[in-house]
Amino acid sequence: MTAIPTGHRLRAATLLAGTVLVLLAALAWFTLPWLQTRRADLLLADANGHIESANRSLAEIDIDLLSPEGFTSLEEIDKAREAVAAAGPRLEESTAEVDKAEAAAEKGSGLLRLPDWYADYLRKKQEVAKLRGRQLRLLEDAAGKLEELYQAAPLMFQAMEEMDRLLGRFESAMDTTQDDPVGAAAALDEVSRSMRAIQQRLEDLYARSGFILLQHMADNVRSNAELAEQSKLLADAVAGGDQSLVQQTASDLENHLMETDIGIDYLQLWLDTEIKPLKSEYEVLRSRQQQLDQEAAELFHEHR
Repeated sequence: MTAIPTGHRLRAATLLAGTVLVLLAALAWFTLPWLQTRRADLLLADANGHIESANRSLAEIDIDLLSPEGFTSLEEIDKAREAVAAAGPRLEESTAEVDKAEAAAEKGSGLLRLPDWYADYLRKKQEVAKLRGRQLRLLEDAAGKLEELYQAAPLMFQAMEEMDRLLGRFESAMDTTQDDPVGAAAALDEVSRSMRAIQQRLEDLYARSGFILLQHMADNVRSNAELAEQSKLLADAVAGGDQSLVQQTASDLENHLMETDIGIDYLQLWLDTEIKPLKSEYEVLRSRQQQLDQEAAELFHEHR
């Protein structure tokens, strides 16, 4: 038997190896779409799993962070404060899960040779997850603000109740200034002292916490205390019978009254300033997310 020259054997082996590589490359090229689709399916399932986990964490939050209530009693304030504190970890868990869902969808949408509709679908799911993440961060922002509010809420609630009572006494004392100026002056003096005590408690807590609403409330209480003090001066003038002093004091009181806000709802003002914008942005993001969710669902049902 004639031996095959070594050079010919090497060339044949090289040719065979090249042919195998070409066949493997061709096989990989034609099977790649199926493999990539399968990989995308797994990534989509992973993303959906993270979204479900996020939803479970959110379902455990026992307070509406964008429409807070609980200022009807000290007991309700305590319940709301506990609910806000418990919401923090749940929001962190949900945000982390949604971020993972976004990453999985982004990875899937970037796979090569994926059907165009499927890549588009995954991009929509990625955007949905991104919008969910932005919503959750708004809720985290709201929770942080509300946690600060509810820490100060017991004193604020007590201050508002006491001020309502004192303003009622102030009006009653003013009604008796002409008939009983001495009694009115004594009542107004007590009212102003009580208001000053409330002002001091609010300022003390503001100094410790830095919660600006406390300072706004303290300033309003101070203005009302000054009004009560000015009213006492009028009652004193009436009791003294000096008509000139009565007229001057009455004019000063009128000017002071025009500059004083009585019964302003600083809590609602704070909610309108700090929470309402977050709620508005949240609703815009949710509307866009729902639209994308619908588009993605229609795309999926059309092709699967």
